[in-house]
Amino acid sequence: MSYCFLLEDFWSAKIGIIAKIREHFKKYRTFVIILNHSVMKKIFAILVCALVSCTNSEEAIKAYQQQKEAIGLQSAEKQNELLGQSPMAFKQSMQAIAQQYTEILKNLPADFATKEEKANRYQQLAIVSEYLLNHRKYTEEEAPAIKELQDLCTAVDLDNAANFNDYPEYQTLVHNIFKLRIYSYKVQYEFNDPWGKILADFKTIKSENIKQALAPLLIEGVSPTSAATTNEELMALIPQIIKNTELLQELNQRINLVNKLKSGQPFPPFEGVVDMNDKSISFEQLNLKGKMLFIDIWATYCPDCRKELPFLETLQQTYKGKPITFVSISVDRDKEAWKAMVKEKKLRGIHLYASPETKELFKELYDLRSIPRYMLIDEKGNIINANLPMPSDKNLKELITATLRVLTNPKAQ
Repeated sequence: MSYCFLLEDFWSAKIGIIAKIREHFKKYRTFVIILNHSVMKKIFAILVCALVSCTNSEEAIKAYQQQKEAIGLQSAEKQNELLGQSPMAFKQSMQAIAQQYTEILKNLPADFATKEEKANRYQQLAIVSEYLLNHRKYTEEEAPAIKELQDLCTAVDLDNAANFNDYPEYQTLVHNIFKLRIYSYKVQYEFNDPWGKILADFKTIKSENIKQALAPLLIEGVSPTSAATTNEELMALIPQIIKNTELLQELNQRINLVNKLKSGQPFPPFEGVVDMNDKSISFEQLNLKGKMLFIDIWATYCPDCRKELPFLETLQQTYKGKPITFVSISVDRDKEAWKAMVKEKKLRGIHLYASPETKELFKELYDLRSIPRYMLIDEKGNIINANLPMPSDKNLKELITATLRVLTNPKAQ
């Protein structure tokens, strides 16, 4: 009979301490015989203290868990309430919640408190990152509070393999922050290969478990709008990390789209567009045989689109009388706003309108994810470039001029 047996039995019983001691000591008198009265008193004291301590710890943990549940940060209802607040109100709410968590963690077993403190911190930061993702999705408000929240997330280490395994809250946080980086790079480097920068960030991660979790986010980067070198790297890297069949199928679909929109491939004709008189126009009806085609996909609500309009007008004036046709396709939500701007600014070229349904078709045909988007088609209907530089970029004029030179003087090729 061991001392551990006695302790375990007292732990489970939690009542009748003295009666239990007597019962066990009578039953196992051979064990008791070797103990004098003083030792018996010490054992009794140790057992009572251990039982009281364990009981108090259990009760404290139970009370803490009830208080944590009352705060409600783990509930979808509470999270939705927070995500709907203004930046300043959200910041104040999260500060109040952090203070509540600090208070309820007092008087808990040290090991338990340390682990819970880390889990709670990760959960709060995960909510902050979720707020930033939603805020960026629905508004471009640059409130001071937003900068402070961004700084909180920037300071997080995204490469802790042990924490990624031990804390689901950290997993969510890492995933959200990497998505925030993707969004930030796509905005900052929209027309300068953002996925090349995202890939470079990904390659700095050393933890294999984190790389495996984040790799599916890279599939989106395989796109006609990415640089050829970036596409090649992504196509080679992703299958080395991802083994999931559905994700690999998604990757293959994106690779097929990239290949369909490569230079020299037939341009996928659009349909479902109307002219300024609401007359349906098909790609074939434009009758562009023998002419190059410059396509601009834009919208009146798009700041970059509006900024490029004067440069596009200059470009059309430069090539007036040359075998090149400029077609602008609006994906505005408000058709009348599009008509008004075209008339007001007396915009040159052919102007067409794509409905929201047609815009969805453009996503499938041309991987349209952002606007403005410019494409150049040769006189035979083949793609020259499915992701041209902006009209304000001098490289675009050089490309058009060089292509026209070959078209008008084949010997110059």
